Amino acid sequence: MFPVTPPLFAHRLTPSQGSITKHPNMRLAYVAQHAFFHLEKHLNETPAQYIMWRFAGNEDKESLDLLNKKKEVDKEVTKYFIREGTTLCQCYSPAEEKLAVEPEAIINRHEDKKAKTKEYEVKWRGKSTDCNLWVRRDVLLSMGAEKMVQKFDEKMAAEAGLQFKPLTTSAIEKHLADFGIDPEDASHTLIKSLSGGQKIKVVMAACFWQNPHIIVLDEPTNYLDRDSLGALVQAIHDYKGGVIIISHNREFAGAVCQEKWIMDKGRLRREGESVALHEEEEKKEELGDKVVIDALGNEIKVSLLVFWARRLCDPSHGIFLGRPKSLRCPSANFRLTISPPPA
Repeated sequence: MFPVTPPLFAHRLTPSQGSITKHPNMRLAYVAQHAFFHLEKHLNETPAQYIMWRFAGNEDKESLDLLNKKKEVDKEVTKYFIREGTTLCQCYSPAEEKLAVEPEAIINRHEDKKAKTKEYEVKWRGKSTDCNLWVRRDVLLSMGAEKMVQKFDEKMAAEAGLQFKPLTTSAIEKHLADFGIDPEDASHTLIKSLSGGQKIKVVMAACFWQNPHIIVLDEPTNYLDRDSLGALVQAIHDYKGGVIIISHNREFAGAVCQEKWIMDKGRLRREGESVALHEEEEKKEELGDKVVIDALGNEIKVSLLVFWARRLCDPSHGIFLGRPKSLRCPSANFRLTISPPPA
């Protein structure tokens, strides 16, 4: 098992092996370890101006910019052509490949509930909008339009999270106040004049603006004072979505995490409530009552003790009890006699 770094979760890096799949509707917020990275190009703006720029047009420009910079991975592309102006068909001959179409833009998206997949309205390069077709997601991906699909999904997800949140100065000031940035600093203080702790709060406020389903916090304790850390712990406990935290601060991690993935000397191990629950469920499944069939074909519920005794006498296990024994299962009103192993 190999470690998964925070930028992989947030699609900032491309994995060297395997793949990462993100649900089209999921909104994921990422606070980098070096959180000032988010603000480098906005030092001469106020926090309110930064948030207004980032989410103008009901989209997260930072996420879209990162997708634009993402390197295309060379993959085999499947070619399609349009038959009779209404049907998209895969190319199988050189003649059909000459008619192959290329996606230029995605106009809209809806869900095919019967097929349980997303379909996208596609504008084709060099063709009018009259030729637009609804195309399944997997077909678009096979055509090499992965980045186009991801960008449209990001935009739609951001719109869903922002549709009830007006991008106005007063709304942004109220949102920043929830993170400890007063209205005066929010609208009248340049980001470069803020303290390190205040900058971290601005970054977190911006990430929470789109109501994310999952938040990835990489070393969030940097630059935060003790009071701010306490507030962050409480906020994480109250948050209804998923939270992934990478931290070297044991006290902080212990206060907020129900499950821990610990990387030590190149080995990854898991600890926490969900691990214990999983082990308990496995134990219950293994140790639960079993059903055996008697000579007349009747199903008989045999308790744990009887079941294990029977297993130990099974020659296929190579372990034997050594002496004849008789075990009673009161709940099943059943007596099981174990014969000695063959000589």
